[in-house]
Amino acid sequence: MPTMIVLVNLKEGVTPEDYESWVRDSYASAVKSLPSVSDWRNHRVGGLLGSDTAPPYRYVVTLEVDDMERLGRDMAGGEMQRLLTELHEFADVTQLMAERFV
Repeated sequence: MPTMIVLVNLKEGVTPEDYESWVRDSYASAVKSLPSVSDWRNHRVGGLLGSDTAPPYRYVVTLEVDDMERLGRDMAGGEMQRLLTELHEFADVTQLMAERFV
């Protein structure tokens, strides 16, 4: 099962409270209800293990994807396109596709 890993940094002027509120109130339920997604989690990054250096990303999101073709169709829908536009107003995102091998 493919996993999408999304690395998130907030844009200048966006507060963690605003982003997290939007995720809880709008985005999370929409993504969790997609037929192609079996699990979705948004993690707040607290730091780097053994270091006082700031982490390179503020949030890490994981999506367990049941069907990549279906995910494409799900993400193309009107509500998801609106939410993705809003996401990109809050944050810069890097999307990685991974597949567990062990």
